[in-house]
Amino acid sequence: MVVAIVHSGHDAGSLNVSGDAAMLPPPSLFKGVIDNTSSIAASLGNGGLGIDSAAYFVLVLASIQWLLIIISHCVLQRRYVKPRPFVSRPSEHYPRVTIIRPMKGVDMDMCQTLESSFQQTYPSDIEILFAVEDPEDPAIDIANKLIKKYPKIQAHVLIGQDNVGTNPKINNMIKAFARAQNDLLWICDSNIYTDPGTLRRSVDLLLDNKRLGVVHHVVFSESPKTFGAMLDHALLVTNHCRMYLAINAVGIASCLMGKSNLYYKSALESAGGLESFGQYLAEDNMIGQALWQAGWGHAMTGDIAYQPADIGTFAEYCSRHIRWIRTRKYNVTFATLYEPLTESIVLGSLTAWALNHLYSFNAYLVFGTFLLSWFAMDMMFFYRINRRSAPDWFWFVLSWGCRELLAFPLWAIAIAGNTVVWRGRKFRFHLNGTVKVVT
Repeated sequence: MVVAIVHSGHDAGSLNVSGDAAMLPPPSLFKGVIDNTSSIAASLGNGGLGIDSAAYFVLVLASIQWLLIIISHCVLQRRYVKPRPFVSRPSEHYPRVTIIRPMKGVDMDMCQTLESSFQQTYPSDIEILFAVEDPEDPAIDIANKLIKKYPKIQAHVLIGQDNVGTNPKINNMIKAFARAQNDLLWICDSNIYTDPGTLRRSVDLLLDNKRLGVVHHVVFSESPKTFGAMLDHALLVTNHCRMYLAINAVGIASCLMGKSNLYYKSALESAGGLESFGQYLAEDNMIGQALWQAGWGHAMTGDIAYQPADIGTFAEYCSRHIRWIRTRKYNVTFATLYEPLTESIVLGSLTAWALNHLYSFNAYLVFGTFLLSWFAMDMMFFYRINRRSAPDWFWFVLSWGCRELLAFPLWAIAIAGNTVVWRGRKFRFHLNGTVKVVT
């Protein structure tokens, strides 16, 4: 699903685009999917390239996608099944780090997620800055209780908002960015939990390679309690996770999600400072691109940014992912338009048509085998990367199937619009990826 960018920041709010979620068409029968895809592919072939050329092109695309799946499993084995050990170096070699935690409202399991910053086993000093806009925000009480619980750690709650752009997360964080006493920053969303060794392993990477400008962690959803949360869980722990690992392993472009990232403050300032990204909703992607173009490399540890599955309803799931896709459309247009060809049903249908046309294979048998193989690879991926308790496999498999069926309809709805609602405000995209507040 994810090809070059994923959504930034906190997922509060919902999309309200004239009943988009309610307009979702019911899933088609597999036979109808294959027949319709075949006719479309044949029409494209008749347009000039020829049907044979179109079929071969489809097989090339399918081969590339399966290669990415294999790469993701190799990365999984090398980095996550066997996590990187700590590097043996004197504690004085580790720089001090400032952890920035932007907050808005109370997240699911928020005490646990915020406390994970205090529990880092890091050899040097850390500073934790909680950024919040509203002095009445209930998240302040949770942060203050943790500050009292860990008096030896320098931590502060910063209240207020600086309007440097239209992105609410940037406006909230800018005061913490200015206050940070250390050059090394770890920006981590308030609904993210990380294991105690995450910071040390991340800094080890930066110390080993002076040209690294970003160390980031893949997001892994856990503890879904509603059907909407199960759909989100099925996406994040399979399609999104493996594509994120594969694209970063190939390393031909920046692919960054802003949930848990380490940066150098000086590098961000040389790129214009945090405020220069305030006109974008996908500030994580734009920061990643700016640092990449400046020659700063990206790297990942074998650590995971755990996010409690906080979606309540099916409509919320649809709204969130329409917003994500619509945001990507204006930041990485080609990658977003290509996205359906990274999904099992669309790519499986095209592959079935191509093999039927070129080699007279039974299209329905090919399609069924394709889906079953895709499913097996996803289940294997999830089983190997999951470090928590096993899910209810019946509901997990059901939600995986529903997520696959919904992928193309949600993409089509998202592509058709240019506005999103996030944190109670409506934004309209400009062609250059910046946004303006509509209401």
